[in-house]
Amino acid sequence: MKTTHRLTVVVLPMALIAGGAFILLSRPSVGEAPKPSGKESPEVVGRIGEYAIVRAELEERLVRAIRPREEEYAAPVQPVTAEATLREMLAEKAMSMEGRRLGYLNEEQIHSSIEEIRQGQLVRMVRENCLRDLPVAEATEVDRLTKQNPKFTREQATSLVQRAAASKVLEQVYKGLVEKFQLKRLEENFMQAALIHQRLLTKPVEPRGPGEYWIKNSQVRNELSEKEKGLVLATYQGGQFTLKDWFQVICNMAPPRRPNDLNTPAGVGRLLDWAIQGPILVAEAKARGYDKDPKFLSDIKQVEDQRLFYKAQEEKIKSVPEVTVEQAKTYFEQNAERFARPAQLKINQIWCESQEAAQKVKAALESGADFETAKKAHSLQKEETPHNVSAVGEGLFWAELWKADPNQILGPVKGFYGSGVKWRIVKILERTPPKAQPYSEQVANSVKWALTEERQKQALEEYHKQLLAKYPHEIFQDRIKDMDPVQIALSKKEDK
Repeated sequence: MKTTHRLTVVVLPMALIAGGAFILLSRPSVGEAPKPSGKESPEVVGRIGEYAIVRAELEERLVRAIRPREEEYAAPVQPVTAEATLREMLAEKAMSMEGRRLGYLNEEQIHSSIEEIRQGQLVRMVRENCLRDLPVAEATEVDRLTKQNPKFTREQATSLVQRAAASKVLEQVYKGLVEKFQLKRLEENFMQAALIHQRLLTKPVEPRGPGEYWIKNSQVRNELSEKEKGLVLATYQGGQFTLKDWFQVICNMAPPRRPNDLNTPAGVGRLLDWAIQGPILVAEAKARGYDKDPKFLSDIKQVEDQRLFYKAQEEKIKSVPEVTVEQAKTYFEQNAERFARPAQLKINQIWCESQEAAQKVKAALESGADFETAKKAHSLQKEETPHNVSAVGEGLFWAELWKADPNQILGPVKGFYGSGVKWRIVKILERTPPKAQPYSEQVANSVKWALTEERQKQALEEYHKQLLAKYPHEIFQDRIKDMDPVQIALSKKEDK
């Protein structure tokens, strides 16, 4: 939508708004865009255009990069370095910059998704402001609820009282906003809306798939004329609510939850009353100037960058040619060992808090201590039972384990633990070597996916090089030279 008087609908009925069900923005992993200052912060490790990547972001990315991917046939493990990872992060920001230059933000699907988040954030800001001075739940009302329903805890009863109070406040606020913005329903257009809904529901231009009985987004885009999309169902000061907005509300609902009376003027009006609340709250947010708030603008730009990156990546991957049957077979013949049934080790392990703790456990075992007894006394995972592992799960730590023989005890050695890395003592119980498998239809499909992914990766790497040559950037080598991904992962605190 390109005019300032049209609003993409945010489906936020009063009951949900009062209950706290609103859209929250999540920060992309690489999203900060601080402006260059006279003196560069020592935390900044790289910069491209207006974007700066700080050390904490790079550390987080490095920890993720060393973790093995869940895939059927693991690719050879590549060394993860701070510089290569930082270049990839800078290239991703360059992809967002290039996507912005190419006008991807104007594409309807991207624009609508960003607008939905933008307006959801504005609604949240209005809601929070209105409820800022909400009084504490009265003890007498909480007592009444707990007596009425003994299954309620006091915390649950207090929450219900607070939600009811919030709902009343927001209902009063909304009534005032309806008057303030002079909301007017154009009921004379409801019958036409109902007839159009019935047409899309029962007579789609493109046949639906088996079991599909609902109106799709593609129908709204392609089967409505521009005149129909612009049919106005309600107006308010500074904006209007059209049939296209109304259908977007429907398409955002799970089909089983869609009202079954939308082929009637009354049904059209009920859904309109439910859906128009979001735009009215957005109008109030704009009247209060929330849409000019610096943090809000920064958050939305991060969302834009994320969508632009995904779109640029999608467009580049589209150019990768499909793998033919002959190419897949040739690739298998050249990489048969990759598609063998993977080698496995059956292990038992004792996870330790530190290298020093692991050394003490190893010393006790070398002095004759029983492995299971030591495990129960010292392991962070006492209930973990012996199990099979492979290169897919062990990643860069696999080679060290595979060298060992059955009944050999290794340690201290590192391993992936939670979202980080910890020290462990590992006892090898069984060793199963890889087993070659013949080429078959099932293997051919896996080979095709593996080769496709490899080609896509190569295409993106080449694209990254082109963009980094196009957009000036800087890497602060002295700030990343000592960054070891495994050491960073070892020092990572577990999320509580």
